[in-house]
Amino acid sequence: MFRFEYGTSNVYVQLGFADAEEIPLKAGIVRDITDRIRAAGLTLSDAAAMVGTSQSDLLLALCGKFQSFRAAELHSWLDRLNFPLLLKNR
Repeated sequence: MFRFEYGTSNVYVQLGFADAEEIPLKAGIVRDITDRIRAAGLTLSDAAAMVGTSQSDLLLALCGKFQSFRAAELHSWLDRLNFPLLLKNR
């Protein structure tokens, strides 16, 4: 017979990640960054220049390797990709 144990809804807490509470937050911000880049039709180079980071750092974050970035930093990238302003400038 199987026995089920219920824990938190955050699997990263259950796995013991040090920054478990921030991982879902960062993932959501990165998803929004990706959506804005796609909606504006930006290249990786253009998007990196807009957010003020290197292409390699932006690519790392977009590929889900955002552990080395603070949530505040990712959020500032999102703010710099202000979607309505991007559409007006295109």
